[in-house]
Amino acid sequence: MSRKKIVCTLGKFDIPIIQLQPDFNVDLLDSNIMVFGASMSGKTTFLKTLVNILHKRMNEKEERIFILDFGGALSDYRDMPLVSAYFDNSNEEYVKRVFKIMDNILKENIKLLGGMNYREVAEGQPVHTTFIIDNLNAFTEESRYTAYQEKLAKLCRDGLSKGITVVVTAGDTKGLNSYMASFRQKIAFEMPADKYLDIFNDKAGSVGNNPGHGFANVTVKPEGITGTFKMNLPYEVQCFKAQTSADPDGKNVTFAQGMAKKYDFDSEAGEYRKHVRRYLTFPKELTREEYEKLAQKPSSETERICPVSVGLDYVDFCPVTIDLARTGTVAIYGKKEFGKTNLLSLLLEGLAQQKKDLRMVFFDDGRNQLKPLYDKYSSQCGCVLINGFEKRDLPMKDGSVVQDKKLSPIQQFYLYLNENYIELDKRFLAGIYGVSDALRKEYENIPDCAAEETPFTVFIIQSKLVYLNTPEGKRFINSILPQLTAVAEERGFLFIFSDVQKISDGEQNSFFNNNISYAFLLDNIAEFAGERGQKTVFGNMDVKTLKEDYARCELGDGYSYDIEADRLVKLKFIKYGKDD
Repeated sequence: MSRKKIVCTLGKFDIPIIQLQPDFNVDLLDSNIMVFGASMSGKTTFLKTLVNILHKRMNEKEERIFILDFGGALSDYRDMPLVSAYFDNSNEEYVKRVFKIMDNILKENIKLLGGMNYREVAEGQPVHTTFIIDNLNAFTEESRYTAYQEKLAKLCRDGLSKGITVVVTAGDTKGLNSYMASFRQKIAFEMPADKYLDIFNDKAGSVGNNPGHGFANVTVKPEGITGTFKMNLPYEVQCFKAQTSADPDGKNVTFAQGMAKKYDFDSEAGEYRKHVRRYLTFPKELTREEYEKLAQKPSSETERICPVSVGLDYVDFCPVTIDLARTGTVAIYGKKEFGKTNLLSLLLEGLAQQKKDLRMVFFDDGRNQLKPLYDKYSSQCGCVLINGFEKRDLPMKDGSVVQDKKLSPIQQFYLYLNENYIELDKRFLAGIYGVSDALRKEYENIPDCAAEETPFTVFIIQSKLVYLNTPEGKRFINSILPQLTAVAEERGFLFIFSDVQKISDGEQNSFFNNNISYAFLLDNIAEFAGERGQKTVFGNMDVKTLKEDYARCELGDGYSYDIEADRLVKLKFIKYGKDD
């Protein structure tokens, strides 16, 4: 059935010129609504009244409501059956997300309506959308939301004829002149006298401290009026108080009971069976319990050998999963204390739970940040910790021993690789064994790689030494790493660079980037790609596009970048805890 009007009765007018007090009606297909008023004057109550009326008059197949709450007073309405999304301003991503959703709805409606006005379509009208912003001033005065202000202006201009009504509240007219022309219906509760002139282009009297009492222009002419009056002038209005759950809603029925019956409330589950599509939001921390509760099933499943889910994506709330058996090399970039260790813990725990035959090699430096993880997993699987200088006896092929050789961490790491995984260049190893480079025969006395079948091995590299522009650092990244990653899936290797540092040497940096198959970033991606991360795997991304597509990260946010699939996803990481 086609809707040509959505008229909501929101209060009573007092129009002296016709000596009547008609209903204050607003047609949501004809007018956007802007509500002004001082604090505690009734703005939020007006919004609650409107939401309640829409729930009584419409149903889940006809209406959906989006709420962007900068005041925090509408949170109790987030679970109402027609509320498709409730976003507050605790996370900028929600602000960006709601405008992205609105833009998609507008585009879809334009397509469905085929160039016609919403109310002109006889059949197949899209679901009507009411977009509510409580405290518009907070939105316009916040510099980080500047990019979305033009999107709102476009929505106010173009949305009404395509089935989207915008309803906003504001405490002041400052900075809102560019929007006001798109709002036919204006309401002003308690305000200074000069502000009424800004709103209505006409003087208005004083209403005093009387919540819900103010002035409004008339956009729907009252029925049965024989006299004439200027509809755009401000007239006194008294808006209704919003119904509470216990308020009467007909004979022997409360408002809550009426909603429960209409939308089939399931008392055991504590939710309505009939409701619009919901857009989810994250808690401040995504615990494992919250992850299980919020995770949505992806539209298609990919077969994986060792899948580890590290969080949920911001758009569909589907698990962000990496197959550690097929990945080869993972690089973790990010700010200090922004969650890199938390992410590493998630990856290692996922491995430990799935790989029965597992070895972990921790290559640390003087910071000694990997020691707690080594202590945890050394009782569960084979573990090696390389984290400081050490004196060792080095046996040679001929039975002789180089005694008390003091080795740096990176030298110990190379020896371990040569002994267990890969045949390293004897000329390079000569410096570690203290063998003269004058005689080739002495090179041959350096032990060969004695590797037999090894368990699945994850190398956790958190040493700054491998990124330095030194012969030892270059040797690993330019030569050894490519050899190992080439056979990583076949032989069961995984390299996790758990705190990637800047690489000053251009060739070394290029080799490193080319050997990374999956990357995580725990930082604001546009800033990172444009500044600190220009020479990383994120460096070739378009900064302008990144700014448009992604908001700033909150603690616990980050990005997953499948380099081989060229797939970038923003996600909320699971908070690793004792129960994991």
